[in-house]
Amino acid sequence: MAASSFVTRRGLLLSLAARRRPFGYSFKGFPGWPMARSFALCAELGYSGVELVAGPHDPGEVRALTKRHKLPVLSVMEDLRLTGAAEPQLERLEQSLRLAKEIGRPVVETIVGGKPPEWEGLRASFLERLRPWAKLAERYKVPVAIKAHIGSALHTPADAAELCRQVGSPFLKLNYDFSHFQLQGMTLEQSLREALPFIAMIHVKDSTGAAPTHRFVLPGAGSINYNEYAALLDKAKYRGPIVVEVSAHVLEQEPFDAEAAARFVAHKVLPVLSRKGV
Repeated sequence: MAASSFVTRRGLLLSLAARRRPFGYSFKGFPGWPMARSFALCAELGYSGVELVAGPHDPGEVRALTKRHKLPVLSVMEDLRLTGAAEPQLERLEQSLRLAKEIGRPVVETIVGGKPPEWEGLRASFLERLRPWAKLAERYKVPVAIKAHIGSALHTPADAAELCRQVGSPFLKLNYDFSHFQLQGMTLEQSLREALPFIAMIHVKDSTGAAPTHRFVLPGAGSINYNEYAALLDKAKYRGPIVVEVSAHVLEQEPFDAEAAARFVAHKVLPVLSRKGV
């Protein structure tokens, strides 16, 4: 009886795991916290991965914490630019790619700089400067995911996807974040469809108000319909990582409670978006 009960329970756990998408939390949301504390809280709350913020991390410590808490690093958040001097950006990208290679090869994701009105003038240079990024990513066998952002020159999913298409590297991908497209009047279905062939990961956050006076808020505190979002991801058969990004708009609130924020999203959004369709 005991053996039968164990087999049934184990089968249930395996079944539940197979129906979950990787759903992680960015350590950007834990300013000043020791990495061990951030890992421990994410594990306690049921997240299935984490995002590191680029920096001088000890790969051995990261590997030990991922093993202890059974939480892989899903992504590394960079803050690079395709404007200005190219070499310092390449050097910084290589540092993050080297780290990623040593901790399980998570996605390295980044915005790319510039302002929306500059897009047409920067399009060609962005394309040429992304080619060495892609070659460097291929050398380390780590995907780089660029992010279209409402405040950046690259601000639409269609243009971001076209850059990936033209570079033609399996290591240049997209970080899809609907909050930036919702504020531009795009629908979830439209923007997801345009980006989908190149999506390596998804950032989730929400917003209130209308651009340009909008405020980014935690997922579940705005108007995005996460049941619709989950259904569209099921339909698209998306199985990649989803990571909660805590915006600077949230971090600058007084007082900001990092643990309460992580608990709020774990309660409101994690059960919906991490679940895969049957």
